[in-house]
Amino acid sequence: MSQPEGLVVPEHPDALDRRMFCLSALTAGAALACSAGGGGTAPAAVPPPPPANGSQTTTDTKTALLATPDGTARDYRNLGFLLLKDATGIYAMTTVCTHLGCTVGVPVGTHITCPCHGSQYDLQGGNLIGPATLPLVHYSVAEPSPGAFLVVDKAQTVSASTRLA
Repeated sequence: MSQPEGLVVPEHPDALDRRMFCLSALTAGAALACSAGGGGTAPAAVPPPPPANGSQTTTDTKTALLATPDGTARDYRNLGFLLLKDATGIYAMTTVCTHLGCTVGVPVGTHITCPCHGSQYDLQGGNLIGPATLPLVHYSVAEPSPGAFLVVDKAQTVSASTRLA
């Protein structure tokens, strides 16, 4: 079979033909997508377990936080929790949505919303709107000594009604 006029055929035995080039590019692209997590994969359906030593020191004191209005929320999402105050005391909740493990937003009014799929929780962590079906987990809050910064222990979950008063 003769070659069409003007077609350049590589003479080097290691040169790639068009088919091999396309196959190599496709393989490299697939490998890159897999190593990057696929770009659109959903987070794990089950939130990761708390760390073995989950104690986190806040920058809030019991006295100062108890002096704030009910509904006050402190944003410690960088540490994995929200610190809140209501009429019965101070409490901490996870910022991990129980639907797919996304980080919930800060409270707005009386709601906490997950930006991933729209689940909403009340300020006590109870479900208001799905798709999440479980409430937010509550953590132990302690005052190590009078006037000291509060410590939240993410390794110790507590009842949703537990408060530091």
